[in-house]
Amino acid sequence: MRGWFLVVLLLAAGQGQALAWGGKGHRLIGELAMKTLPPEAPAFLKTPEAVWRIGQLAQEPDISRGAGQPHDWDLDPGHFVDGMDDGSILGGPRLDALPPSRRDYDTALRAVGTNQYQAGFLPYNLMGGWQQLVKDFALVRLNRAALKHADRFRMTAAQRKEYARALDLRQAITLHDLGVWSHFVGDASQPLHVSIHYDGWGEGANPAGYGTQKGLHAKFETDFVDAHISQADIAARLTPYRPCACAVARRVQDYLLESWRQVTPLYDLDKAGGFDAPTPDSRGFAAARIAVAASTLRDLVADAWRASAESTLGYKVRLTVADLEAGRADPRTLE
Repeated sequence: MRGWFLVVLLLAAGQGQALAWGGKGHRLIGELAMKTLPPEAPAFLKTPEAVWRIGQLAQEPDISRGAGQPHDWDLDPGHFVDGMDDGSILGGPRLDALPPSRRDYDTALRAVGTNQYQAGFLPYNLMGGWQQLVKDFALVRLNRAALKHADRFRMTAAQRKEYARALDLRQAITLHDLGVWSHFVGDASQPLHVSIHYDGWGEGANPAGYGTQKGLHAKFETDFVDAHISQADIAARLTPYRPCACAVARRVQDYLLESWRQVTPLYDLDKAGGFDAPTPDSRGFAAARIAVAASTLRDLVADAWRASAESTLGYKVRLTVADLEAGRADPRTLE
């Protein structure tokens, strides 16, 4: 099972060797995404301290491995999804037609004799993490609006102080959630994280005679990147911000499919020895995959900020972020 592979890799290779994309790759994905956010994105994400934190937190889901069971068994499958050569996930749902929820996904997998823990549930970490970020941003907007319109609603000094403290807390929570989630956005750009051929070709027909020896996974994403890929290599391949104007499920599916289509090109490069002795093609391939992750992360964050402006907050009382920011609604009614 894939989850066992990840745990064994961690124990056998040491923590630094087991990090997907390596600590360096994940750090650069997080940092470059924050440095290239569009002007409309909130300033608290762009400070040098925030950029550093996102880069550090992007490594956290791998660093936390080895905490014990059930911790690892429950979390490790969130780093991957086992796409087969026919585009299905272990013979069940297709990468281009994901069920709407993780529960539905697991039900569909169990119908073909497997489950989400064997197949991996990376797509749902991406979707759920984006939705959490939208909520985080909405709550940041709430506290900002409260301070902006404090005079209008005749807030006391104590109330103003409380909203200021809440804003600091909400921004810190947002940085944490974004940083940890960015790890999974990074995982999804690595072709070996979206394929059954995750460490040597292994399963299925192999007419091209690709290597079956284990070790490719760490050699590509950690050893090769650490030795041969620079921040400048990645930055040169970043694409401009592209808003999606689509459901997050669609964007996630398209992103995963793009990575899945790079499995064969990756194995072609490996067969040619490109990850043993670097070539322009092998270096370009690795840098491009990391750049895709950084560009996608930046775009998703910017889209989440936009989406948060249309959010509704509260339970007993429901208020729109738009009304709060315009000063048409008193935020204290949500308390």
